[in-house]
Amino acid sequence: MRSGPALLAMAMALCAVLGAQGKADQDLPSVLLIGDTSWNNHFQFTQKALKGKAQVVRAPLGHLSTGAAVARMDELLQARRWDVVCCNFGLSDLMYRDPRTERVRAMAPKAGGVRVTPPDVYGQNLDKLVARLRQSTGRLLWLTTMPLSPRQRSGAVVAADIARYNEVASAQMKRSRVEVVDVHAQIVAELDKAENRRARERMHGQLFKQDLSGPLVARILRK
Repeated sequence: MRSGPALLAMAMALCAVLGAQGKADQDLPSVLLIGDTSWNNHFQFTQKALKGKAQVVRAPLGHLSTGAAVARMDELLQARRWDVVCCNFGLSDLMYRDPRTERVRAMAPKAGGVRVTPPDVYGQNLDKLVARLRQSTGRLLWLTTMPLSPRQRSGAVVAADIARYNEVASAQMKRSRVEVVDVHAQIVAELDKAENRRARERMHGQLFKQDLSGPLVARILRK
């Protein structure tokens, strides 16, 4: 059994190692990832690929519309400055909600659902978000909204709206000179390799489990 002094020496050595590792992490570029739960696997692969190259942090809030994000931007940014911020807002804007409650609850348009954020307001909100984000980062990357598979979609999300809102966002980012990482096009290109609709649906589910973080990681590391 080790003596008290030996155990103390081991504890001090461990603290020194952890302290050095913590300082090393602090010296790395800081990267903030903002997106809803559909980005979970994508962001996890990004964090893994950037280990030892960047200090990568996930924003604490998900499933926010652009309007909610504008109101809660201080929480998203965690009261600090970031070297790079990568973000996407869209799915929670284009979905339809129950108009009878202030709380956002999904409801198909056929059942009387109304859109959370109309396209024109979505564009206006993005303008506010870009202005606020630029106050807290030297580099902003916009991620296009990913296509959802039929199994993932509910009646509250109209598939064609994803492309429509991506067009609004891409135009806004072009005007604001924000870098765009077109994850939507990346996934569609993979899906186009499928032989038929059933194979496409099967592939779609598998893609969200695969590592497709390469283009995003490369863009983050680009000087």
